[in-house]
Amino acid sequence: MIHGRRPHHLLLVWGGSLLLILLIHWFEISAPAFHFLLMPFYWIIFGVALVLTWRWLRSRSHHDRRSGDRRRTDRRHRGTDAPGSSDAEDPTSSERP
Repeated sequence: MIHGRRPHHLLLVWGGSLLLILLIHWFEISAPAFHFLLMPFYWIIFGVALVLTWRWLRSRSHHDRRSGDRRRTDRRHRGTDAPGSSDAEDPTSSERP
């Protein structure tokens, strides 16, 4: 499920969320009148942490998706007659008699 991922990002997300919750809790204790105003922020922080955790844990394919070229090969020009190649003859540079 994890496929060799490092938990650094996950620890940052949950550590930052915990720090933010502690700061909000400290502010709530300092100013109790803001209790009902600050309650949604706890849920928002928890929701963001869950989404970022899900993105970290979501399943990945076992093979490397970036190993091959995903662009369409039929759109590429190959060879010496390609429009951008230096060997190609430029039709606009030909002199008229």
